[in-house]
Amino acid sequence: MTDSLPSESAQIVVIGSGSWGSTLAWLFSTAGKRVRLWTRNEAKAEAIRKTGMVEGPLRVGLPKSVEICCDLPAALSGADIVILACTSQSMREVSGNLAAAWALDASAGKRTILVSAVKGLELHSFKRMSEVLEELLPGFPVCALSGPNLADEILRGLPAASVVASKPPHLYSVQKALSTSRFRLYANTDIVGVELGGSLKNIIAVAAGISDGLNLGDNAKAALLTRGIAEMSRLAVAMGAQSSTLAGLAGMGDLFATCASANSRNHRLGIALAKGQSCEDALRELGAVAEGVPTTHAVCELSQSMKLELPIAQIVEETLEGKTTPERAIMTLMARPLASE
Repeated sequence: MTDSLPSESAQIVVIGSGSWGSTLAWLFSTAGKRVRLWTRNEAKAEAIRKTGMVEGPLRVGLPKSVEICCDLPAALSGADIVILACTSQSMREVSGNLAAAWALDASAGKRTILVSAVKGLELHSFKRMSEVLEELLPGFPVCALSGPNLADEILRGLPAASVVASKPPHLYSVQKALSTSRFRLYANTDIVGVELGGSLKNIIAVAAGISDGLNLGDNAKAALLTRGIAEMSRLAVAMGAQSSTLAGLAGMGDLFATCASANSRNHRLGIALAKGQSCEDALRELGAVAEGVPTTHAVCELSQSMKLELPIAQIVEETLEGKTTPERAIMTLMARPLASE
């Protein structure tokens, strides 16, 4: 794909038919773009073909133009943009599968732009999703898509804005190709900040859910979000991000949306913890991945090696692990030594 590629002609392939992948396939296809949706589950693929519907987070109809694929090499054939909408901890496996599929056709792939729509860090390696892609698929242009994009609102046709991050010139090609009348994309060259903003806000969203579940009020939540963005920025800048990115859509914008929405998985997890559920029971009830859990563990492990103080992340981890109660967690934060802002 080159920078001159007309946006309407791009072949978009979405890898992953979960909530976010299905939402993106619906979003781009209803805007008249060419879309394939890949799922590894043949029964699910057949159900989508038969009903023409995706089931979550809302039940909506997919345009008949969307191709539903289970065969990965066939799905990738002629792809201009491949959007990965898997989980953070499956990104390595999925990337390896893409590499194997493209290896079957030496002429394919290298012109394809990879777009990570996944918000999280890989456990133990602490790698961002773009770094995993670059490791497994060297030579491919890689972008990150992140922002305040609650899937249920997008599926209701409500307007949203997001950020696509990478380096020119393919950055602007992707911006043009994925923008729609109801999905405004901003370009950003700080891929580190964009990815970390989307990942780290999930930790604060769990804490915000705990605050709401305990009915601590708006003053407490405002303080939590403000100190949360400071904590996110501290780690992100230490990892090479620009602080201004954390004040934008991919940082503060995503944080506010996630911490305010009753449909945010991480916020709902925090509420469940506040009501006395264990992390395991809460996740089972959610029936879906809450990226704040592995990201919290990765960040706390990373903060030790970097000698960074991240009190909100640390207290969220202790709560997730059952080492403290939500009530004690809040009091621990309130009892920290007085400091300047």
